[in-house]
Amino acid sequence: MADGTSKRMLKTVIEPNGKNSQYWKDIWRYRELALNLAKRDITVRYKQTIIGLGWSVINPVVNMFIMSFIFGNVANLASDGDAPYSIMVYAGIIPWTLFSKNFTLASSTFISSAGLMKKVYFPRIIAPIGASLAALIDSAISYAVLLLIILVSYFSSGFVPSWRLLLVPVFALLPIGLGFFTGLFLSPYNIRFRDLKQVLPFLIQIGQYVTPVAYSFTVAVEAVPDQYQFLYSLNPIAGVINAIRWCIIPTNAFHWPSFIAAIIVTLVFIPLGIKAFRKGERTFVDLV
Repeated sequence: MADGTSKRMLKTVIEPNGKNSQYWKDIWRYRELALNLAKRDITVRYKQTIIGLGWSVINPVVNMFIMSFIFGNVANLASDGDAPYSIMVYAGIIPWTLFSKNFTLASSTFISSAGLMKKVYFPRIIAPIGASLAALIDSAISYAVLLLIILVSYFSSGFVPSWRLLLVPVFALLPIGLGFFTGLFLSPYNIRFRDLKQVLPFLIQIGQYVTPVAYSFTVAVEAVPDQYQFLYSLNPIAGVINAIRWCIIPTNAFHWPSFIAAIIVTLVFIPLGIKAFRKGERTFVDLV
């Protein structure tokens, strides 16, 4: 060098599964991409629809009426505490939708985002994060509809929700994390075994009725044989749904074993999901 000093050569290494801290730094650097992907998903989902975002209101409300009629009127099942049956059902639909949407979007991310992933570099986990953010918009609208339903119930039947209603957004983080990280865990297997693409939606549909979404947690446990009641109560999704209902319904009992089970399962799948997803980054291009 002319000035007698040495200059350091900088080398940038781009690798889809880098084992250094740069991968995690890139997640923060590409945060705007996650927001843009979320915006794109919302735009594509409701593009050229007459109702638009109204579909995020219609779907859960119609499900609420159908489930309330079948399980509340026809089957004549009891509600949780003194809450109207429709509110109990809607309080179960919200966490179930958060779980199922995040699970479905995360598990199919290598297939749904393959075109973008093949073209440019970015931390691949940004794709499911963006899809999850888009799902939050629908959930926020559903929460607003819940407040409206509670207001109508107050004037029609005198139902007064618990002050814990303010905690719903906090407790909602649990079904989001549970669905997101279990979905990440299954995402590499979804491209290796394409039958999973058909099986997972089927299991989600069955799970909606096996899990106490349309009926109370107490009714579900009592319907199970005595020797299996405690095992059923450890269902993490059931624990999440019961916790959300506890936030809304003053007389709903909080079930600690199922709630703790939900936290443990989520914490277990956080590292497992991330590890499986990053491992799948290496080979997904050859499989998709």
